[in-house]
Amino acid sequence: MEELWLSGRSVLAALVALSVTLVLIGRNRIKTRSKSRRLPGPWGWPVMGCIPRLGRAPHRALAEFAKRYGPLMFMKMGSVNVVVASSSKFAEEFLKTHDKIWAHRRPPTAAKIVTYLGNGIVWTEYGPRWRYLRKVFTLELFTAKRLSAFQGVRKEEILRGINEAITTCESGAKSARMDVILNKIVTNVITRMMLNGGNLGEEASKIKSSEELHKTMKGTFSLFNKFYIGDYVPWLKWVDPQGLRKQMYALAKQWDTLFRKILDDHTKKHYSVHRPEENKVQDIVDVLLTRPRDSDGQYLSESEIKGVFLDIFFAGTDGNSITPQGGLCELLRHPRVMEKAQAEMDSLVGRDRLVEESDLPNLPYLEAIVKETFRLRTSANLSVPHVSSEDCEIQGWKISRGTMLILNVYAIHRDPEVYERPLDFYPERFLGSEIGLDGTDFRLIPFGSGRRICPASGQASLMVHYTMALFIQTCNLKLPGNMKQEDLDPEEIRTKSLEAVVTPRLSRHILGLDSKKG
Repeated sequence: MEELWLSGRSVLAALVALSVTLVLIGRNRIKTRSKSRRLPGPWGWPVMGCIPRLGRAPHRALAEFAKRYGPLMFMKMGSVNVVVASSSKFAEEFLKTHDKIWAHRRPPTAAKIVTYLGNGIVWTEYGPRWRYLRKVFTLELFTAKRLSAFQGVRKEEILRGINEAITTCESGAKSARMDVILNKIVTNVITRMMLNGGNLGEEASKIKSSEELHKTMKGTFSLFNKFYIGDYVPWLKWVDPQGLRKQMYALAKQWDTLFRKILDDHTKKHYSVHRPEENKVQDIVDVLLTRPRDSDGQYLSESEIKGVFLDIFFAGTDGNSITPQGGLCELLRHPRVMEKAQAEMDSLVGRDRLVEESDLPNLPYLEAIVKETFRLRTSANLSVPHVSSEDCEIQGWKISRGTMLILNVYAIHRDPEVYERPLDFYPERFLGSEIGLDGTDFRLIPFGSGRRICPASGQASLMVHYTMALFIQTCNLKLPGNMKQEDLDPEEIRTKSLEAVVTPRLSRHILGLDSKKG
């Protein structure tokens, strides 16, 4: 819901639908008012509700509405009743006090079509099946043992990206595309965790490195960032004025082809020919394919395996690249912070070896930088929507069953009642602070909270920490040419490239650059 696009065809279709749906909409509005009229909120248009008022940056529009109507407000988005929470106080009320009521999700059309009827953990309805998937994630896929087993992969891919940035600048280029390099780092790490690197044979290696995979990823990210009007005005779903359903089915076909290759390759080369090595850590697809039935008979269907694969792939690649990209952007804008972090690194780690993941707990200023980066530059400005399973009362406000909840994480992380100078990048605010990233403190919730908190938050947090640590220790970063710090807009990191001049600050031998010279 990060981008809203309504063409002239959309408006025309809405006007046509108005004549058919006016009576139904009117009856729905009367019902809504009787249940939710105590909650303030912005006015909306007939049929469309507040959708046209959200623009291309809904999180900012909702933050402005909250200044006028308060941190908890009600609005109509098409025919859907929506409440928006813009403060940590209300976020805690929803996701802690009444967490079970709001643990449900309503999968959008894109999820139903592209992610196998929403069969991954993100969109599965709260209940026994969701708890089963959650157990698979927490007890098998993202355990401390598995994260530790892949620390070499993370180090190798981050260092490879750093060396690419350095050699690009040394080869005569004016700068390196940091957004491209970070995306490549994260994609390679996630792909190797999912598919165990290049050890799957020629066909899997082709999939890993193919332009087809990256093209499919890019198209899917673009699709999921678009606002599909049919999810909020059901009468327009089959008209498809935006032409998005056609894109959804095309992408679903592309993913299904890729998955078929991946699953067939794993099955044929790992289990039909030979058994996996006992001491070798299985990749994620191995775990999903070989998981036996539970004692109660539950098991993973093929569509669920594909849905889980997509959940991990999208959440892992998008979030783990956008956040460090925002962090490096802020370091370029604030050289003082970079210098202070490098001084801490030199003092506590030194310059004769690379920082390791085991060093991270001993670097408090780095931790503060990461928290401040997650506060201002988290990948999701709006939460994945929740839906209430029954009527609920939130601090005196009555909210009816079936209402959609959106947490405006962008506004929560910039609340002036919580953070002094909330728009400033100032890591020192987190030195000695008890605020963490685990979702228990609602002042900082980049991964959500409650039952539906991101089950891979440990992997995501570790990836961002270690990426930032290695870049800070090994590189000097500066802006290219005559570019000034004020020319950088970290709010635009999704849509604009991030370029930097990158030079090494450790010996070429430690970075492995000497072996690349000849």
